[in-house]
Amino acid sequence: MNPHTDALSELVDWLGLRGRMDLHCLFGEDWAAPHEAIGPWRAPFHIVLRGRCELWLPESRTLVPLEEGSLVVLPRGPAHVLRTAGLQGEGRAIRLRPGELLDLKTNLRRPEKADTDILCGEFEFPGRRRSVLLEALPEPMVIAFADRPGFAWLEGLVRLMAEEIAQQRAGAAAIVAQLSGTLFTLAVRAHLETRPELTGVLGLMASPRLAPGLQAMLAQPQEPWTVASLAARCHLSRATFAREFTRRVGTGPLEFLTTLRMELASRLFAQGGQDTASIGEAVGYRSEAAFNRAFARHAGITPGRFRRSLNGEVAVA
Repeated sequence: MNPHTDALSELVDWLGLRGRMDLHCLFGEDWAAPHEAIGPWRAPFHIVLRGRCELWLPESRTLVPLEEGSLVVLPRGPAHVLRTAGLQGEGRAIRLRPGELLDLKTNLRRPEKADTDILCGEFEFPGRRRSVLLEALPEPMVIAFADRPGFAWLEGLVRLMAEEIAQQRAGAAAIVAQLSGTLFTLAVRAHLETRPELTGVLGLMASPRLAPGLQAMLAQPQEPWTVASLAARCHLSRATFAREFTRRVGTGPLEFLTTLRMELASRLFAQGGQDTASIGEAVGYRSEAAFNRAFARHAGITPGRFRRSLNGEVAVA
């Protein structure tokens, strides 16, 4: 593991992220597009290229207005509805038209006359495991990138994706898929830069005082870290480090370290090529039995069953 890799890059890599764009929506007036729940390891996203609408989350009874030039990500894949702002009723009928690159949803006879233009896709995080990164993200995560100089890089990526979809030149599908994966990391980075009060692993990343401790855990998870040795990395006293860490994350440093180790172990199992003892040693366990117990507490199943589930041999909830 590269000790110079930043925390966000490392945690995204552990997710085994796959992204794709699969739907282009062109709507006129009075429309509602419901989406079923697909979580927990699939996260839909929507990019409002033109017009405005609202997002309704029935389970949490949350209503979020979305302006032109907005990206919304639902990290845990709940049921939701995109619709005309203030719509009463079901709206006009929406038809699905198959396309070569993306399918098209529209409620218009002439989609080119649409007031609202939305791209829809999905991030997939395969495998059954916890993710401290996904758990720290809000539901929903909304990034308003239009006309914000600091987010020019995100707007540029979105415009490139839209151009590839519109032109459908050779290689467009591969380019859009690759850029869709990049979109997730850029969205999380934008969230980090716009929210002063962050919790969980995002709070650690955003804290200059605590970030060195997080980076040490990620760079060398196999090391026998103690609260004192992690505090020393942050140039803090043991008591101050433990207090500030727990306030940010909600758990103590060593409990959080165990979660990181088990998340990395899940990723190593998914990659294949190593036996259980080797993976346990890679995340700091000299005893295979101790690693097996820790992993079972984390994942809800033993390492052996988890490995078989990755090959489709065992159903995993």
